[in-house]
Amino acid sequence: MMFRYKITITGEVQGIGYRYFVVNEAQKLKITGWVRNLSNGNVELLAEGEKNVLENFVSILKTKHRWAKVDDMKILETEIAKKEFSDFNITF
Repeated sequence: MMFRYKITITGEVQGIGYRYFVVNEAQKLKITGWVRNLSNGNVELLAEGEKNVLENFVSILKTKHRWAKVDDMKILETEIAKKEFSDFNITF
């Protein structure tokens, strides 16, 4: 069973290498999708993978970046038949 998480992260998550951290962690976990900065200071990402892997990824994103201060994380979960993306990248 595959899932897609569309995640909006609010807090101090821009200007500290957070997107590169997200890409690195996603690639380690074999998650596909993308991450981008939003003009309002938030970070948005789309991640595809198995539910337990995505839940682990969310936990890492909340707590493991040295300088990030994550205030909130909104997650829209969708069940998918197959992955749309083949890798995980920064997009603009």
